Amino acid sequence: MSAIRPPGHYAVIDGVQRHVVVSARDYVTVQGPHGPVRHTMDELDDLLSVGVRARWHGGDVSVSSVDGDDVAFFTNDRGLAEREHLAGDFHNGWHGSAPLAELSDVDERVTSIHPRRREP
Repeated sequence: MSAIRPPGHYAVIDGVQRHVVVSARDYVTVQGPHGPVRHTMDELDDLLSVGVRARWHGGDVSVSSVDGDDVAFFTNDRGLAEREHLAGDFHNGWHGSAPLAELSDVDERVTSIHPRRREP
């Protein structure tokens, strides 16, 4: 399995997708070469929400973070949680971590959430 993009928000600025570190109603902040850079919504080409789902040890998981070759995930699959001794509970779901190589059927979902895109 090759690297996957961490889930979260991405600002499209001059055609380049940049991971958002702070998101507010009328602006986002991305990491620039010399520190955080704030951009108003009007400066963005688009604002994307990225979610990543996958299969792990026979169950469905949602990736919550990526750190090198490791991922953190959560699931509502009680059978998977019991088989793999994941932390959590029925009401809040379960969470765990795994090497990226153990994931299969990785599906990245990208949705535009830019306020201009939602206007009628």
